[in-house]
Amino acid sequence: MTEPKPDVTVPPARPITGPRFPLFGKIVLGFAIIIFFTILSSIFLLYQMNDVFSEGETESQNLQLGQYLQKLFTLENESASKFFETRDSNATRNFFRISGHFKTSCDSLLRGNNREENRGMIESVQVFHHEYTEYFGRAYYKLGKVPPSESISIVQEYRRYSGRVAEQLARVNDSFQTSTLKSVKSFFQKAPIAIKGGYIVLLLAFVVAFASAIIVAKTITKPIKALKAGTEKVGEGKYETVAVTSTDEVADLTRAFNMMSDKLRQLDEMRMQMMSEISHEMRTPLQVIKAGCYSIIHTKDGPVLTQRQRDSVAMIHQASNRINAFVNSFLDVAKMEAGLMKFNFEPVNLTELLTPLVQEAQLIAGTRQIDLEFIAGEVPVLSIDKERMSQVFSNLMSNALKYTPDSGKITVRMTSLDHCENVGTNGKGCVRVEVSDTGVGIPDSDLARLFDKFYQAKNVPLVNEKGSGLGLALVKHVSEAHGGRVSVRSKVGEGSTFIVELPMS
Repeated sequence: MTEPKPDVTVPPARPITGPRFPLFGKIVLGFAIIIFFTILSSIFLLYQMNDVFSEGETESQNLQLGQYLQKLFTLENESASKFFETRDSNATRNFFRISGHFKTSCDSLLRGNNREENRGMIESVQVFHHEYTEYFGRAYYKLGKVPPSESISIVQEYRRYSGRVAEQLARVNDSFQTSTLKSVKSFFQKAPIAIKGGYIVLLLAFVVAFASAIIVAKTITKPIKALKAGTEKVGEGKYETVAVTSTDEVADLTRAFNMMSDKLRQLDEMRMQMMSEISHEMRTPLQVIKAGCYSIIHTKDGPVLTQRQRDSVAMIHQASNRINAFVNSFLDVAKMEAGLMKFNFEPVNLTELLTPLVQEAQLIAGTRQIDLEFIAGEVPVLSIDKERMSQVFSNLMSNALKYTPDSGKITVRMTSLDHCENVGTNGKGCVRVEVSDTGVGIPDSDLARLFDKFYQAKNVPLVNEKGSGLGLALVKHVSEAHGGRVSVRSKVGEGSTFIVELPMS
């Protein structure tokens, strides 16, 4: 009768609904966000610096234009003085030409000023300069018609008009110089603040862009990591469904992977179910064969068997024992995987458990000149299943004998440790049992899958006796069921060491 098997069907992952967002769009969106915040921070920084520089630039232009007016007025006075001295008409034409430049520059200066105070002074300069040029025009006509004695008063009156313009122009330039100095001072006060604000904005933009990049990267890499973890579990024989957490091409790949994983799980369940049924069905015929062999060999009232017949019956009996051992090992592993195996934990002295197993192995080792040494340290009594742990150590020593050449060496070492990694000892330490041999060794590529059921390392062809591939799987399941662990160290051509660690707690 087949034992019931628990339902291990994994419910399908709930799909993510919503609009499809391909990977290309995610990458473009991430770069667009980063570029947007970079440009935004640059614009803000330029705007801040523009406020600082614009005020100083305006004041500097006003000062330069005011100085230019001062220079033009000086040239006007020189032309007027030359006319008064020589009555040269060229000096008069030069005077009026420079006056035109002065008026144009003064209009430009007035348009470029928004301050009422400055505008009032500039307008005064325009008024005084207009009166100044008009008087020079009148003086030009008067000097040719009046006697020399009256020309002195005309020149003096001209100088009075000229002095008014020069005085007002000096006030304008003084005001511009004061404003320029203030703007320079303001620049040195505001520039560090603006630069600091720009740094803060740049830092915030960098943080936002970096956070956006991480978010976009995670939306891409998270489902890929989940899919990678699911792939590794499938490689370990754990057929689990990976949750679909995106709406891109990775989601399509995840759905295809889940379909593949589900099919593999179903096939594995069918295979295990079939093997379990075959094993159960083989038990009764095997018992009949073994009983028949025993009856034939030990019969008293039947004909005497020849030596050839007795050897044949012995071979049948031996073969049936191997098949029976395989069936029992397979059923044990299947029960452990399904969580149906029951363990009988009791206080056991590990030295007393190992001693007869070692002695039995020493008898076999002696026929092949293999030195088997047992080094037993002092260890406390452990709470274990005696029968199952006997299977564990018997399988390890059997493998050591199988893969160790004649005249080799096997060492079984038992010690107690205060600390063991990956073993839940609750601070009470653990007991370590090592089975070392000088056999053929195991390739590194096989170590990861060495404890999988039905898996055999590539060094199997180096020995004559073949195994079932279930012994180490049983060792792993029993050790972990006791809260311990099993591991292996090996080097091809030098040998292997299998380590079983059991918690004292």
